[in-house]
Amino acid sequence: MRPLDEAEREDLDESPEKKEYFKGLHERFQAAMKDLCPFWPEGRFVCAFSGGGDSTFLLRLLADFLPPDRLLAAHLDHQLRESSAAEADRAATAAEEMGLEFASARVDVKTLAKNRGKGIEEAARWARYDFLYQTLGSWPGDCIVTAHQAEDQAETVLMKMVRGGGPGALQGIPAVNDRVIRPLLGFSRKEIEKFLTLKGLKWIEDPSNKENRFTRNKIRNEILPILVDLNPSFLEAIGRAARLSAAEEDFWNHHLDELFSVIVKPGPDDGLLMSAAGLYELSVAEQRRMAGRALRRIKIPRDGGGEQVSLASVDIFLEILNSPGAGGLDLPGGRRVEWSGADLHVGPASRYKTKSGA
Repeated sequence: MRPLDEAEREDLDESPEKKEYFKGLHERFQAAMKDLCPFWPEGRFVCAFSGGGDSTFLLRLLADFLPPDRLLAAHLDHQLRESSAAEADRAATAAEEMGLEFASARVDVKTLAKNRGKGIEEAARWARYDFLYQTLGSWPGDCIVTAHQAEDQAETVLMKMVRGGGPGALQGIPAVNDRVIRPLLGFSRKEIEKFLTLKGLKWIEDPSNKENRFTRNKIRNEILPILVDLNPSFLEAIGRAARLSAAEEDFWNHHLDELFSVIVKPGPDDGLLMSAAGLYELSVAEQRRMAGRALRRIKIPRDGGGEQVSLASVDIFLEILNSPGAGGLDLPGGRRVEWSGADLHVGPASRYKTKSGA
């Protein structure tokens, strides 16, 4: 199946209103892809395809612009529901009907979560991206495209805020992260489902989305509708705030790279030594971000580094910084900060050190 040209896409329906609606969505999608991907539409793309409404919308739009040899639908069966194998078969059929290559795998996410000491959602996310990157390398492709949309963005921002996230929490889901691009962040679930309905496309409904035992689902089903009722443009507003915050975070990341090169050096116990004199010259905002970055750099046996650092840990770091010679403390999350001469040593908590301290 070759990609449809504009005239063919308009001929799919005779209603002038529908033609205009479809054309507008295609133009918005095309603009988003050009903005996020420098080699669109010449590259090779792996589409994360669950078979749900959002990913069906994404795959359909990608298929309208790309020849089948440059688009692959990738489906991971998390084995979390009895119907998951049947859903994988339905996803394979949908991709076949579009004339696309299909790749799939199965992972026991419950067992994975138990073995890694993580929650189901976090383990599922890890397994999904591990599968997508493996598929990207073996196919091979240039980038991964996922179907995160406007409600996903709003839910993520609200969830991070509820959990007490710092200033960076407002940026939500990045539109580009390494080789992953997310062109649907400006599309709402309502318009996605309208497109699918008008096109007569079927999709899989995940029954777990209605269960409020997960934080994200409670925000989606109870809190977000109230906010949209208060402000019908809430999704657009929070999406705009997320984009602005992402630009701010990009500035901070480059600035912190420069500060780190001057103030931080490797320390004992796989830790870091941070010049107290250098930290004192910084603003409180810079100190807080330097503390957060340093703590995230520390690898501990439980998570290998990169875990979210609590605001409480950053506050304790600053208290120790402003109390020269006060010793040190183990922080929430498995890190430790202590004085070492004229420097602050940041490393694993005491329980993770060997008896010799090596």
